[in-house]
Amino acid sequence: MAEKKPPEPSPAGGESVGSNASPPTASDQHVQHLDRTELVARAGAFLATPHIRSQDSDSKRTFLAEKGLTSDEIDLLLRELPPLVPPRAYPPLPPSNLPNLLIGIARIFTWLTGTSAIILFVYHRYLLPRLTESYRARHVLRAHQSALLSRLTDSIAALKVDQAQCYKDLPRQTASYEDPQYADCHTLNEFLARTQKSGGGQHTEDLPCVTILRCAVEELTHTREDADGISTEEIFHHLESKLPWLTGEEGAIHQNELWKQLRTCPSFTSSPPKQTPADSLPPDHPSRLLWKYVPPPTPSPPAVLTSLTSLQTSLPHTPKSLGTTSKSSPLTTATLSPAQRTLQVLSDFTGYITTQTYSFGISSLRGPNGSAENPLEDELRREIRALKGLVLNRRSFFPPARPSSEPSRVSQS
Repeated sequence: MAEKKPPEPSPAGGESVGSNASPPTASDQHVQHLDRTELVARAGAFLATPHIRSQDSDSKRTFLAEKGLTSDEIDLLLRELPPLVPPRAYPPLPPSNLPNLLIGIARIFTWLTGTSAIILFVYHRYLLPRLTESYRARHVLRAHQSALLSRLTDSIAALKVDQAQCYKDLPRQTASYEDPQYADCHTLNEFLARTQKSGGGQHTEDLPCVTILRCAVEELTHTREDADGISTEEIFHHLESKLPWLTGEEGAIHQNELWKQLRTCPSFTSSPPKQTPADSLPPDHPSRLLWKYVPPPTPSPPAVLTSLTSLQTSLPHTPKSLGTTSKSSPLTTATLSPAQRTLQVLSDFTGYITTQTYSFGISSLRGPNGSAENPLEDELRREIRALKGLVLNRRSFFPPARPSSEPSRVSQS
């Protein structure tokens, strides 16, 4: 809205310009004074605005004069305005460091790229060929070792097959799980007497567990012939009654060893007992298992051993032609080892064959002058002599005699 302009005072001191105007009254003067005061206040507020304070004084005077203010009021308002604060002068900004930073980064990347290129060149030129050669050499060596191991494995497998084929006719050793010196003991009393006689004590840890268990099972089996077996509890009760050292803490350790041997030895077989309503434990409980002792079967002699035995029985032991030789031998049959006895028998056999084959008179083939009548006879005679020498020479068929330690082994056996 446009502001109302108050009537301008006359230059003569407040009188109206027109001759027809009437003089103002007191109330009119009071209203005009209030309007002028409000107008001056509004003009002061207008001049105090920031965007007006920055204008020049002439523009302000012209504008205020157009609004109806007098020059005195305009001067008063301009004097009452606070002085303008000059803007703070800041120093100029320093130049940007971004180009130098980018140049430094570029130099760093350049150095890194050059160093990497040099390192890669040295690696590919000098190090990589050597590493490749070393790797190939190790690979070839590993392949060679693998080939050798494969050949060794194949050779061992072929050797095992050949040994199985070659040794199938040889006698097999009887599977024995106890000392032969206790084989004829069938009760614990006999076993304890044998151990005391041989110098062992009842508290020693070297007593064979298999023999102890076998004697206990056989002794209980003889007392109960109609039983299907001996239970585990009965076996250990019987052992504790016969062997007092099985009680106590150390005895518990020995009992564990006996139980382990009872379970693992193939000569002892177990079977569950018959279940009855009064039994509180299951049949497969370890304390209720019934045990029996089954001796290992004796293997049948192979065909080669049977043939050699029959051959030995068919050969004469003391040939008449070699009776003096056998009597003059310093070694008797009792002191010879099996290998020496076989060697002696074969030697006697070859000597007997030669005496029975070439005992005809050679002098009948000769003439009266002592010379052969036919060169074929001389050739035949030389061949017979050579064959006889080869047959009688023991070294052609058997290895040399063993050292002096052999008689001691024979005596120990």
